[in-house]
Amino acid sequence: MRVVGISQKIRRAWIDFVLDRLAQTADEKQLRSMLDVHLREDLPGTESRAKAAGIVLRIWVGINPKHISFRDRAVAMLPKISGQERIWLHWGMAALAYPFFRDLAEVIGRMLSLQDDFTTVQVQSRLTTTWGDRNTSKEAAQKLITSLVDFGVLRKANGRFRLARKMTTPATDIQLWLLEAMLAASASDEIEAHQLLRLPELFPFTFNVNIGDLRKHEDFTIHRQGLDMDMVAVRQVKSQILPKTPVKQMKSRKDESPERDQRKFFD
Repeated sequence: MRVVGISQKIRRAWIDFVLDRLAQTADEKQLRSMLDVHLREDLPGTESRAKAAGIVLRIWVGINPKHISFRDRAVAMLPKISGQERIWLHWGMAALAYPFFRDLAEVIGRMLSLQDDFTTVQVQSRLTTTWGDRNTSKEAAQKLITSLVDFGVLRKANGRFRLARKMTTPATDIQLWLLEAMLAASASDEIEAHQLLRLPELFPFTFNVNIGDLRKHEDFTIHRQGLDMDMVAVRQVKSQILPKTPVKQMKSRKDESPERDQRKFFD
């Protein structure tokens, strides 16, 4: 059985806090200590604070070694992006850390393509196909939807949720990074180029990159299938696992590791 890994609402400010501190250190123990102090006002309970810290740190710190490259490149973008553009980075890293997050985003994206709003029960019902009819996944869906309201992605009215607004960025590198992260987070090794640009799990974002940009992106490989179908895959690069040193001293690398569904997200 796959691990859901989400047990409570997560605030955007908590994830921003960890992202800011990554410029100082990538040591998980130090970051956990910093985050614990930061969370005390919002979460006075020791247990709830520890759970929240575990969920947040899994997104940016306790990541699969093969995804270190995504984290390093994301952190390198920070000096040249706005605070609002950070949601693009949080979204990609959350999808890499938690398959449940990616699946929930896909469900919401598909519903919003057909209707203006949705309810928590509708999302929970659709997630039972892949995650089963269990309380942990239902509770996680409720917590994540509430978190997306705090992120500014969704807004709630009369018990229903709808898209708050479409997010845009003129930065091509951020758009390509997020597309690459979502492809890496998916269960597919490759995807048709036009489908990649229209992934339902990317429902909050507007993209203006095209297939030409995908071809020029050095971390994608594209090959023609059939007469007119371009298939996109994430380029695989072997490298050694880096020690835990400050992110600003790291080099962007990738490594091979077990499939994401075999991982446990936090103790």
